[in-house]
Amino acid sequence: MNNLLGIYEKALPSLSWDEAYAAAKEAGYDFIELSIDKNRLNKLDYTDAQIKEIKDCAKKYDMSIETMTLSANRYYPIGDPEKRDEGINIIKRAIVLAHKLSVKLIQLTAYDVYQKASTTETKKLYEEGIKEVLEFDKDFGIILAIEVLEDVDHFNTSSKLVPFIEEIGHPLLKEYADTGNIVYNGFDPLQDLKDGIKHIEAIHIKDAIYHNEHNIGYGQGKVDFDAIFDYLKEADYRKYLVSECWYEEDHHPDIKMISEFIRSRMI
Repeated sequence: MNNLLGIYEKALPSLSWDEAYAAAKEAGYDFIELSIDKNRLNKLDYTDAQIKEIKDCAKKYDMSIETMTLSANRYYPIGDPEKRDEGINIIKRAIVLAHKLSVKLIQLTAYDVYQKASTTETKKLYEEGIKEVLEFDKDFGIILAIEVLEDVDHFNTSSKLVPFIEEIGHPLLKEYADTGNIVYNGFDPLQDLKDGIKHIEAIHIKDAIYHNEHNIGYGQGKVDFDAIFDYLKEADYRKYLVSECWYEEDHHPDIKMISEFIRSRMI
C-alpha cells in the first residue's frame, strides 16, 4: 500500500514542534495530524512566524503536513442555535489556517448538538452550517471530512453518514472513517469501511472494545486489522491513514511499536 501514515498530535507528549517532528520521524510516520481541540483554539491565531516554524520543521525532517482534526467543534456544534455562529466561525478560521499550513484535509465533527437531544431543527441547522463552510471553502479547496462518531446516533456508521454526504453532493465534502468508533457500538469496522469506501478520504486506525475506544492496545481489542488491511489493498485505497491514540499522565503510547504494527499490515 502506497499510503501516507500519520500520527495524531495528541499521541505525542508536550514537545516543541522540532522535538515532535523528530519523534514522529524516528517512529516511522510520514506526518503529524494537527489537533485543534477546545484547549488548542489559540492555534487559530498563529502568527506567520509560528506557521513558518511548523512548516520549517516538517521540511527539516522530510515530512509532509497533511491533516488536521477540529475536535473543538464538539463544544461549539453548528446545529446548536446558541453556539452555531461561533462553531461556524471556528471552522472558517481553521480553513484559513489549513491553507496557510498547506494542510490538505480537516476532520469535522458530526455533532449537531453536544450532550443534548438532536431534533429535526438541529439536524437542519447542521446541514445548513456544512453548506455555509463549504461555500467559504471554495476559495481554499481544503477537503472537509466528517468523522463517524460513536456518540452521534444518526452519524455513527458510514451507512448513515454517506447518504448525508451524497445529498449535499459537494466535491470537498468527504468522510473520515474510524475503526475504533465503529467497534465502540458493537458494529463491524470492516463492513463500515466497505459501506463508505467511495467517500472515505482518511481513516483513524485504532483498536477498541465495546464502549471503549480510548487507548486500547493495538491487537488487544476487537478490530481485525488483518482483514481490514486486506480489504484496503483489494479496494486500492490510497488515502490517509492515521494512528489515533493519546499521550496521557497514566498512558504513554509506544508510537514506534504502533507504526511497525500498522506498516507490517500495509505491505
